[in-house]
Amino acid sequence: MKPMITRFIAIMLPLLLLWPVGVAAQKQPRPQNGWQLVWQDEFNGKSLDTSRWNVLIRETSKHGELQYYVPDEVYLENGCLRIRSRVRKFGSKEYTSGRLDTEGKFAPVYGRFEIRAKLPGGQGLWPAHWLYPQERNWLMEKTMEDAVAAGKERLIPEERPWYTEIDIMEFLGHEPGVLYGTMHYCDFDGTRRSTSGTWRSDVDYTKDFHVYVLEWEPDSVRWFIDGHRIHATANGIPHTPHYIILNTAIGGSWPGNPDSTTVFPQYHDIDYVRVYSRGDYFPK
Repeated sequence: MKPMITRFIAIMLPLLLLWPVGVAAQKQPRPQNGWQLVWQDEFNGKSLDTSRWNVLIRETSKHGELQYYVPDEVYLENGCLRIRSRVRKFGSKEYTSGRLDTEGKFAPVYGRFEIRAKLPGGQGLWPAHWLYPQERNWLMEKTMEDAVAAGKERLIPEERPWYTEIDIMEFLGHEPGVLYGTMHYCDFDGTRRSTSGTWRSDVDYTKDFHVYVLEWEPDSVRWFIDGHRIHATANGIPHTPHYIILNTAIGGSWPGNPDSTTVFPQYHDIDYVRVYSRGDYFPK
């Protein structure tokens, strides 16, 4: 028996020694084609790092959404950031959900934004990862939306600096295999424009984690899902600081409202957020 035990240990010991290293290596960020890691949150703690993130509490929305964003729907669990969406009476709303951002804490100009996430699903669910200008004025945003509703196609010069939004990923819960990557911007003459790519596959993005990436450089913006390019553009590139937003909206003008097929609660789980730089894009 002893020779057999010795032989078993000799075979298994190297594997046991290597196994933790391999698992740890999968969690470690690596340079991506010249991009160097400059900011990250792996969500491995017991509570959200409020030095990095703000958690929103807000009732109003500009798309006819049905949720009230409240802080207790954003928390850490099992090494992930979790955004929960529920049927829950709160204020004037019948649903609660979560939204967090890095406004005033981290707002780079250019970079590679990498987010590994598992998305919520069902009619009326609208999770998103996006970038917003640090200097954007929400009152001006409401003025612009009202202007568009009134048929105004162009913005006055004072409005233009605020009009940029880069959607790293948007997803409608009733389309489990469809992803959207979009940038909204304003032409030099003041015309509102957008550029968008749609990725359709037989993958259900609510069933497992996938890696959503945006590469923003001075001359182009590119969108990826699991290494596959969704879209790219060289038009309307912003050159001002933008902060990160993560949220799940419920209902509204684009996804439509939940119906009898929608199951709650739903969870938007985010394994990590990593931001990379190339060259001198980030200030020292």
